[in-house]
Amino acid sequence: MLTTFDFKMADKQQSKSFHHAMLATLGISFFVLSAMHLLNPSNTSSQAPKAILKPAIEAKLSKEDLDAIAGEEQANAGARLTVNDLNQAFEKIGYELDPVLDGSSNVPRLFVSSLPVDLAKIKQTDERKSVFFRTLLPLVLKINEEIVEQRTKVWRLRHRITMNLSLRGEDVVWLSGMFKRYNVKLGQYDHLLQKMDVVPPSLALAQAAEESGWGTSRFAREGNALFGQWTFNPKDKGIVPEGRETGKTHRIRAFDSLSDSLKAYVHNLNTHKAYQGLRKKRAFMRNVKQDLNGYSLAGTLDKYSERGEHYVSSLQSIMDKNKLQRFDKTTLVEGAPEELNGPLI
Repeated sequence: MLTTFDFKMADKQQSKSFHHAMLATLGISFFVLSAMHLLNPSNTSSQAPKAILKPAIEAKLSKEDLDAIAGEEQANAGARLTVNDLNQAFEKIGYELDPVLDGSSNVPRLFVSSLPVDLAKIKQTDERKSVFFRTLLPLVLKINEEIVEQRTKVWRLRHRITMNLSLRGEDVVWLSGMFKRYNVKLGQYDHLLQKMDVVPPSLALAQAAEESGWGTSRFAREGNALFGQWTFNPKDKGIVPEGRETGKTHRIRAFDSLSDSLKAYVHNLNTHKAYQGLRKKRAFMRNVKQDLNGYSLAGTLDKYSERGEHYVSSLQSIMDKNKLQRFDKTTLVEGAPEELNGPLI
C-alpha cells in the first residue's frame, strides 16, 4: 500500500564545522566509489532474457511440483515461458486479481523475468490483460518496496547528522552513492528525497500497457522493453526500430529482464529533467499527507511522448477502463521469495 511518510523533521540546527566535515567526508567517498567502478566495471555484455519465477514462502508448491517443472524445462531446453505455464503457476499459489484488489489477499512474491512468448496469441482481451497485470504487479511493488527502504535509510542517516552523531563508514559511502546516482548535490536531502520516491502501480501499469501494446510489441518480446526508452549508447543492449531513418543512430533499449526494464523506467521518471513536474506534484502529495495518485501524476507526462496531451489522455483512459487505481492499494506478502532453479520457474 502506498502510504505517506510521517517522519518528523529533525532539528536543523547543527554545528557548522560538523556539517563541513560531513560534506568533506562524503566528497572523499565519491572518489572511492569512482575508483571502485574503474577497477570493477559493471558487466555490459548481452545476455538472453530468462523467465524466472520466484514464489513467496507462503506459496504451497510441493517438491513434486518443482521437480516436474524442472524436468519439463530440461526437456524443452531454451523454451520461453508460455501463457499456460504462467497460468498454472498462478493457479498453484492461488494468485487471482479479484482477492488482491478487494484487499482480502496480498500479492505473492512471484517475480517473472519475461512475459510469456505466446501472449500475443491470446485472443480474449480479458485473459491477456489478466496475465499482463499479474506478471508485472509483483515487480512494480518490489521496486517500490526497495525505494521505500532507501528513503527510510536516508531519513535515518540525515537525522543522525543533524544530531551531530557519527556515521559508519559504509553508511557514508552508501549515502554519497545515492547523491551521485540521483545527480543531487551533497547535503541537499530534500532534493534527493523528491527524486528518490515510488511510482504508483496504476501509472507504471498504464504506461507499460500503452508503450508495449499490452506486452505484445516486438521490443517487449525480444528485449523486455516495456517503455520504449531510446538509447544512443553503443554499450547498451538495444533493438533497431524498423524503418529508422538513414543517418539515425538511436535504438530501443533492451533488458535482460522485466525487472531491469521497470527499474530503468522508474529511475528515468525520477531523474530526467523532462519529468520534474511529476516529481514536484508527487512531493506536494507527500507534504499534504495524500496517497500518491497515479491518475493525477499521469497528467504531468505530456513530454514522455511526441503525442503530448493525447498521450496523457490515452494513459488516463487506460486507467479508467481498467480501474487501475485499485492497484495502488495492493501490497506484497511478507517474507522473502523462494529461489528456484531453472529458466522457466
